[in-house]
Amino acid sequence: MAAQALRQGIFEGGLPFLTMGSGQPLVYLCGSTPNHRHPAPGLERAMTLRTVRPLATAGFEVYFTNRWPGMLADTTFAEVAARHADAIDAYFGEPVDILGHSTGGSLLLQLVADRPEVVRKAVVACAAYSLGPVGRRAQLSMLHALEETGHYSADAFIDGLPGMVHNRVLRALLTPVAHLAAPRITIDNVTDAIAMLRAEDAFDIRDRLEHISIETLLICGAQDGFWTLDMFAETAYRMPRGRMIMYPNRGHALVTAPEFARDVSAFLSRPA
Repeated sequence: MAAQALRQGIFEGGLPFLTMGSGQPLVYLCGSTPNHRHPAPGLERAMTLRTVRPLATAGFEVYFTNRWPGMLADTTFAEVAARHADAIDAYFGEPVDILGHSTGGSLLLQLVADRPEVVRKAVVACAAYSLGPVGRRAQLSMLHALEETGHYSADAFIDGLPGMVHNRVLRALLTPVAHLAAPRITIDNVTDAIAMLRAEDAFDIRDRLEHISIETLLICGAQDGFWTLDMFAETAYRMPRGRMIMYPNRGHALVTAPEFARDVSAFLSRPA
């Protein structure tokens, strides 16, 4: 397979993006990240490419999009969604397909509820109408550590392990890794990270799902512990044009699975 060029830019409103591929535009709202910038060269960039390249190969021009730097600490999730909607409208000038993973999935649900006119079809990966119990506990642990010290703590990562790793033995083995990894994470602007954690903690559109008109595919993994399976199912069921695919043996990192790109492509390529 020929190498695909990776380009970068900034949407209106300061939203950094990387783009790869050609064909039908697909805006990808990334998951939680401590830094609102382009993925740094090295491991961070390589992990992004693992996510983007299969979708680009499937025939999409993928815009891997982050939040803007310099976010105010009291920014709401609705304001984040509005900034993205304005940027998408200004850049493309017509509704486009949007995919969001994890925090990006929460953001996409807020977006289709608030600003459906910029979305053609939506793919929500590993997210539901609000944070799940494990996800909320892990994010609050991160938030408290950032507010008190300006850094992530090992305890915050350990609180999140049940969401990422289903096997208890493996979680125990990864606990020492969390103690080593947490202090090594560089945060450019701690207020950006705090702002997004606060905003998503308040996110809840359960009572608005029945009014969402956008055709939406929710893809989740049965091994994803951040939400309950009922929350995933209810999110898809309550949307008039919602459907769900659940992978029985996948967890929160399912966006790198071969079947994920296949199912996203099939859904977005089918006539609305």
